[in-house]
Amino acid sequence: MSSLTDMIERAILELIERHDGYCEIARNAFAAEMKVAPSQITYVISTRFGHEHGYIVESRRGGSGYIRIMRVPYTDHSEYIMHLLRTMDDHLTQHDVNILIDSLQYENLISQKIANLMRTSLSDRSLALISGRDRHETRSLIFKNMLLYIASLGDEED
Repeated sequence: MSSLTDMIERAILELIERHDGYCEIARNAFAAEMKVAPSQITYVISTRFGHEHGYIVESRRGGSGYIRIMRVPYTDHSEYIMHLLRTMDDHLTQHDVNILIDSLQYENLISQKIANLMRTSLSDRSLALISGRDRHETRSLIFKNMLLYIASLGDEED
């Protein structure tokens, strides 16, 4: 017998398939439908549908709140970006990010303008109010989200 988390994951995957790589759920209603606690839905989403698994998760709280899960489309570029996401450290220095941005440019995934914007946004100067290891972790999280956005564009122009 499969676990409860597997059952919830399968249900979410079916919704994503039915809606062309995207689904929106109301957590409490979905939990009631699945006959589980809302926290179990949250657990499955956070452990099985994160960026490291190729998904973008957005949420809005409140009475009309929702959780939106989007599968990042896989193209050659997206696969490269997903590889970066899977292998990237959770603590990136400014130097580390600059090397990764150079590789994105080399692969023609971003323009010079976007590279400059990313470098500026992720610089020590921009993150000056955050100290030490927290700065490196914050930089990593921001960079990962930038990569997910780039991957979601597929082969569109930047």
